Amino acid sequence: MIRNTTRSLLSLSVTGILHGMIHTMSIFLSPLNAEIARYFNLETISGVTAFKTSYLLVYAGSNLLFGALTNRISPRIVLSLGMILNALAVAAFRFVPPEGAALMHLLWILAALGGGVYHPVANAFITRLYPNRKGWALGITGIGAGVGYAFGPLLTGFLSGFFALDWQEVSLVFGSIGLVCGAAAFFTIHDAPARSGPVPVRAEAAGERGGLFGLSLPLWGFLAFIIFIAGTREIAMWTILDVSDFYLRRVFPAGADTAWYLFIMYLPAVFIPPFVGSLSDRYGRKRLSTIALIAYGLSIASLTIVPAGLLLVPYFLMGATQSSTVPLLEALVADYTTPKTRGIIFGVFITAIMGIGALGPLTGGLYLDFFGRTAGAFRSLLLILGGLVMVGGILMISSGGFIRRIGLQTEKEHES
Repeated sequence: MIRNTTRSLLSLSVTGILHGMIHTMSIFLSPLNAEIARYFNLETISGVTAFKTSYLLVYAGSNLLFGALTNRISPRIVLSLGMILNALAVAAFRFVPPEGAALMHLLWILAALGGGVYHPVANAFITRLYPNRKGWALGITGIGAGVGYAFGPLLTGFLSGFFALDWQEVSLVFGSIGLVCGAAAFFTIHDAPARSGPVPVRAEAAGERGGLFGLSLPLWGFLAFIIFIAGTREIAMWTILDVSDFYLRRVFPAGADTAWYLFIMYLPAVFIPPFVGSLSDRYGRKRLSTIALIAYGLSIASLTIVPAGLLLVPYFLMGATQSSTVPLLEALVADYTTPKTRGIIFGVFITAIMGIGALGPLTGGLYLDFFGRTAGAFRSLLLILGGLVMVGGILMISSGGFIRRIGLQTEKEHES
C-alpha cells in the first residue's frame, strides 16, 4: 500500500513537471516577440503572433488524436516521447535563418505535436490514480503549469538580459532542459491500470450510449457548453501572452519589462490551483467557476486603466483568476465521465478549447494592425477580451440547470 502510494505521488509529481515544461515551451519566447519580429523582418504584429496560432491549431489536433488512443497506449511512454519531440523542435529554433519564417512555423507545428499529447493522456492518467480527489490531483499538476508559465518567461528575461543571449540561444537552453525532463519522465512515471478497480457507474450516467466516439447526444451538449465557456478564457489568455510585449512597449515605453510582468501574471498559478481544486472537491465546481471567470474578465479590463506603477496588480489578478479556472473546469468535465471515456472526452475538450484559443493571437494581431497599433487599439482589444470572458462566467451561472435538463449525472450522484 505504501509503495503504491509513493509510486502514485511520484507519478503525479513528475507529470506536473512535464505539465510545466509543455507550457513553458509554448510561451517562453513571448517576452522576445519584438526581437523575433526584427530578426525575421516582420512589419506587423500578426506576423509574429501567427507562429503561436500555428502551434495552437496543431496542438489542438494532437490532443484529439491522443485522446482517442489514451486507453491503448502507455502514459509513461507517450508523455516522455511527446516531451522529447517538443524539446527537439524548440532546440532547433537555434538554427532558423532570418529568411526562415516558414521553417519557424514548421518547427512550431512539430513542437505542438509533442506538446499536444499531455492533457488527454495526463488528465485521464491522473484521475485514474486519484478517482476521489480529481480536483486536488489536477490542482497539483496545475502547480507545474503555474511554475512553467511564471518562471519560463522570467528565465527568458534573465538569459536575454543578464547573459545577453539572443532568442535563438534562449531556445537552445529551453530545448535542452526539455530533453532532460522527457528522459527523466520515461524512467520515473509508473503506469496506472486502465481501470483502477470496479467502476460502479452505469454507462448511461456518463453518456456512453453510442453516437460519435461512443458518446451520447446529452454528453456532447454538455461538452459544447463547457467548451464555449473555457474557449473564452483561452482566447483571452493566449492573446494577452502574445500581445503583452507589444502593448507594454507601446503604452509604457519607460522601462516596462515584459518577462517580469508575465512572471507576475503566472506566479499565483504555483499555489492557487490545488487550493481551488480541493475547495471544489468539497463545495462544488460551478459556483467557484463563475466567480473565477467573472473576476478574470474584470482583471483584464482593469489593465486598460491602471497607471504604470500599478501594472503588477492586474497582471497578478489575471494569473490568479485564470489559473483558478483550469482545475475547476477540467475537474467538472472529469465528473461526468468514466475511466473508459475520460481520455477521448479530454481529447475533444482540449482540442476544442485550444482550437478556439488559437483564434486569439492571430485575430488580436490583425485587429491591432488594422487600427494602427495605437494605445487606444490595445486598450479596446483588452476590453473586448475581458468582456468575452465575463460572458463565459455569466453562462456558467446557468450550468447546473442546463446539466439537469439534459439528464447527465456525475459518478457520485449516480452512486447515491
